[in-house]
Amino acid sequence: MNQSFYIGALGALNQQTKLNIVSNNIANVNTVGYKSQNGVFSDLVYENVRNTKGENAAKSGSGTIVDSVKTNMGAMPYNETGLEHDYAIPGEGFFMLKDPVTGEVTYTRDGRFQLARTEEKYYLVNTDGKRVMNMDKVEVSYDVKPASYPENKEDEEVEDKEELNEGEHDPTAIGVYTFNRMDGLREVGGNGYVASEKNGEPILLEKAKVVKGALENSGTDLATEMTRLMEAQRAYSYALKMVQTSDEVETTINSLR
Repeated sequence: MNQSFYIGALGALNQQTKLNIVSNNIANVNTVGYKSQNGVFSDLVYENVRNTKGENAAKSGSGTIVDSVKTNMGAMPYNETGLEHDYAIPGEGFFMLKDPVTGEVTYTRDGRFQLARTEEKYYLVNTDGKRVMNMDKVEVSYDVKPASYPENKEDEEVEDKEELNEGEHDPTAIGVYTFNRMDGLREVGGNGYVASEKNGEPILLEKAKVVKGALENSGTDLATEMTRLMEAQRAYSYALKMVQTSDEVETTINSLR
């Protein structure tokens, strides 16, 4: 089969991957704290084509492939919501979350939190029930005082703060963490990420600012994504045309033999 057939087929396959990435970005245009992704293409192995004199006259390529998917971790503007347990990070960093069942630690920019009540405490959790960690990597919690939590009224946040010793952190202060390297973070769904060995240990940003009553906007730029969508659709169409033409030429040649 002609090499052009395989190059066209591979091109169509990779443009489909790009379409999936762009479509996911567009679908999350209103998702709080979402970070847009972009497919990075790399050339496959090229070989030198020699002319009649034995000199390298040109290169014959074998197409491209989506080598990796990059996530733009840059901070986005935030909007004030006025809700008691909404939080936004205006700079770098992530909220650290812990699954109370599995113990898995994940990271997110989505600050839509709420209070979840247990027999003894109230915990600050995200929409999936994962508990928010403080500056000491301990779950943010509040002592339950029955007199302060009447059944017929909206729950109120109760803090039982003791005097802190030097070097200690407020147990109700939400922690903001970052990493020396960001390109190892893996998306796990639910607008969360897990760290890998490549990232190293999480680093506490002690001076990071957390804005209460606000949420970060999605990182999707709709105009940019629509442009990428049209580019990918056009490239996909051209790649399929290349496959069709290559197949027709191959069929014609075989019929003349």
